[in-house]
This record gives sequence, structure tokens and C-alpha cells, in this order.
Amino acid sequence: MMILLDKHTGLAVNPAEIRSIHFERSGPETWLLITMKDRFELRIKHASAQGGADVYELHRRLLEAA
Repeated sequence: MMILLDKHTGLAVNPAEIRSIHFERSGPETWLLITMKDRFELRIKHASAQGGADVYELHRRLLEAA
């Protein structure tokens, strides 16, 4: 099963291939950092107010799928 991370680009991940996920905060910005089993890292910026990704919802969906 694939989880869509970004509807604009079509970026999706297989939750079975995720090593870790956590939040990273820098000033007012929040990012979801996803590390894959092959050590590839994805950083997704929280931008739900601008019509972008809601990283809190993505985090919840990824945890449920694991």
C-alpha cells in the first residue's frame, strides 16, 4: 500500500519501507522528516493553511498504516 504525501507532485511512500518518522521544528516552521530503510530522507513542510501538506495528518496516516 502506498501513502500519498503530496497531491501536487504525486509523491507517495510505502509505509513498509519507512525506518523512522519525526517532526522537526525550526522557528515557526514544522517539517515531517521521513527516513526510509535505505537511509533516503524526505522532508515535508507543514503548509495546510496554504493548501499544502498537513504533516500532522500525514504522520497519523503513516502510523496507522505501519
